[in-house]
Amino acid sequence: MNKTTVIYLSPYDILRPRTNQVSDVRFTEGFAQNDCDTHLVVPSVLRKDNIRKEEVHETYGLLASLHIHYLPTKFKNDVYGKKQLLEVTWYSTRKVFSILKSKKESPRIYIISRSTHLLRPFFFLRKLFSGTFKNVILIHWAHDFHKSAIHQAIYRKSDFLIATNSSILNELFKVSGRKSHEGAYTLNPITEFQANEKISREEARREIQFPESSTPLIAYTGKLGQHYDKEIKFILEAAAVLPTYTFLFTGGKPETVTFWEDYCNGKGIHNVIFTGYIYDYQKIKLYQFAADVLLSYYTHQGHDVRYNLPNKLCEYMLTGNVIITPNYPATADLLNENNCIFTKPENSHALANSIRFAIEHPHISKKKAEQAMRDVKEITFKKIAARLLAQFP
Repeated sequence: MNKTTVIYLSPYDILRPRTNQVSDVRFTEGFAQNDCDTHLVVPSVLRKDNIRKEEVHETYGLLASLHIHYLPTKFKNDVYGKKQLLEVTWYSTRKVFSILKSKKESPRIYIISRSTHLLRPFFFLRKLFSGTFKNVILIHWAHDFHKSAIHQAIYRKSDFLIATNSSILNELFKVSGRKSHEGAYTLNPITEFQANEKISREEARREIQFPESSTPLIAYTGKLGQHYDKEIKFILEAAAVLPTYTFLFTGGKPETVTFWEDYCNGKGIHNVIFTGYIYDYQKIKLYQFAADVLLSYYTHQGHDVRYNLPNKLCEYMLTGNVIITPNYPATADLLNENNCIFTKPENSHALANSIRFAIEHPHISKKKAEQAMRDVKEITFKKIAARLLAQFP
């Protein structure tokens, strides 16, 4: 019996694992775990610090096999700019055609992408090559909502719409005129591997060499850059109010870490640790499990808080450590008063008070963290993919 075919087009190079790369790879694996013939199409970026192709399954913690197609691009840095995107689109389109020709007998072929640019050619080509595109369903996976004509055309033309949260999905329904059964939201799930993994705080602290008897550890494992400086400054201002707590930030290029270390020295803030960029993505979870409190604290700068759902939230929920975050619309599908501590946005004093409350009321924090862990166990890529396959046209 021929299997359902899923082809996922990613605009990201997966040989340097980062948040979006991890999301695309694991999302694709969810379909492979549901007995689909699954293909992941990705651009190549030639970096010295790339992992080897043979290491992809282990690095991403994959339990199912999928066909990975590396496009013959020769970029030296991230896939940015119109020319690079056009090249990726060209190679992706050719690769998909070759897969389609070999899958003529497949009962259903789903072409999915978060990138509207990568999907766009197929709506036109489907009209020209109706035979090749027999049984082909085109699906957009939205991680944000855009008002541009190009994006909204894809929203209307897609055969089915997926979004990471209901806030985005409701906007997609409005502009596309679709009914509720013509779309679904995924959240940013965990893998089956993660759902069954157990790491104690003590074990994690040994791995990252943070003394168990040390001060409370407050961790932020989001993006560390100089351009998203407001959210970092709010956290650092809270650190200044709580000098007996240790604040830890993962990530950041050397020049970015230097920038923030200089900032802290200038402000007299001496209770902050910057790890710098962590090349082994699997090690980031150790800092999450090691923490007493996990921060998901972001602002309107660089984000639309109506739609932005941080990838790390489900990973945070796995740890059994309490989460502190603002109560934004995009996170309402995941977080509530029972599984996290909400704090006022863009207010460093309120943030400091929330952190202090979490540390000084460990029973409340533990109860909320345990509820979060129970909630997230059901949000795996395998289960989400099964639900999507049942809803797809």
